[in-house]
Amino acid sequence: MQPAFDSRSERLGRMLLAALVFSLPFEKALEFPGLGTIAHVLGLAAFVAGCVVVTRRGRLRVPNAALLLAAGFVAWSGLTFFWSLAPHATAARFLTLAQLLGMFWLVWELCPAAAAGLLLMRAYLAGAAVSSLWTMLRAALHQQTNYRRFATAGFDPNDLGVTLALALPMALYLSHRARGLEAALARVAAALAIAAILLTASRTALIAAGVSFVFPLLTWRQARVSQRAGSLALAAWLILGALWLAPSASRQRLATLPGEMAQGTFHDRTRIWKTSLKLLRHRWPAGVGAAAFPDAVVPWLGRSPIPARPYTAHNTFLSVLVETGATGFLLFASLIATLALYAWMLAPTARALWFTTLAVWAAGVSTLSWETRKPAWLILALIAVAWARAWDAREIEP
Repeated sequence: MQPAFDSRSERLGRMLLAALVFSLPFEKALEFPGLGTIAHVLGLAAFVAGCVVVTRRGRLRVPNAALLLAAGFVAWSGLTFFWSLAPHATAARFLTLAQLLGMFWLVWELCPAAAAGLLLMRAYLAGAAVSSLWTMLRAALHQQTNYRRFATAGFDPNDLGVTLALALPMALYLSHRARGLEAALARVAAALAIAAILLTASRTALIAAGVSFVFPLLTWRQARVSQRAGSLALAAWLILGALWLAPSASRQRLATLPGEMAQGTFHDRTRIWKTSLKLLRHRWPAGVGAAAFPDAVVPWLGRSPIPARPYTAHNTFLSVLVETGATGFLLFASLIATLALYAWMLAPTARALWFTTLAVWAAGVSTLSWETRKPAWLILALIAVAWARAWDAREIEP
């Protein structure tokens, strides 16, 4: 029989991990001098707790292909230090990726049960609600992040918008499987997230939020009448908000989406994408080095006019390809493909959740460099453990 201390330590580890996940949607708003963001502090505490759990248990869970591919991608990113155009930036990027891999590992070790996965989803959704209210408060106080755009303190509006969009499939899933108060709270959190996304005026986040409603389409037949009505109400809230209800500045910016997609530059992103393709001609086998993109584009674009915001590829797949070359891209693409395969093998409702979430992520990262964002790695980890759980007869999911 497992010692009681182990049981208590595992519960503590899961609670610290849930606290970390809860903090992700607003992590940049709370920073401790000398320690970093609240997510960094909670992540260190959760990692220590996870190490204690594994030590007391006396064994590691056997990793699946997704975790091994993630580790391979991180390792290759570190190896690019030896030919990087910006070695110091590459070393810092490797440290960041190693921490993200540590979070992936914590989810794998501490959350094999379905109840633990639900705990993390509820934590993320609750954090998204807090961040949404924070954004709405800043809008009410006219505290602009960018010109006539609003976001939680410390966040770029586009990053926050996609962070909140990733919470929508979770909210729809939780309201689908739950009843009563929990279902109602999930819908309220989704409504708050949609309101905050509109305040960010992020066109990418608007598309990602729209993609999240693939989930109710995939589960329409199994859904209760209340769930169908709730999904339709949230979809209407998103559409009406973008067309009529959001502040005029937000609506004006969001209204430029069709023109940008037809013949625009996506706020000068097309010029950056063309430069990325030029770089690939010369450095495609091994890349320019992880996080070396700002230095690599200097001959074509110069330095960013805002030093605190250096140039990025503004597309996660292109960023990975340029910085880590064909090998890094193959590892990263294999990781995503493996997780998509895992999602396909799940039960219908879980399959709908994770396919929708992957689609929301793909839509969001099409104009953002998100390979080092914690919410993205959390999603990857949750899919990996959901697939492993599917083979356990004690953990049947709908």
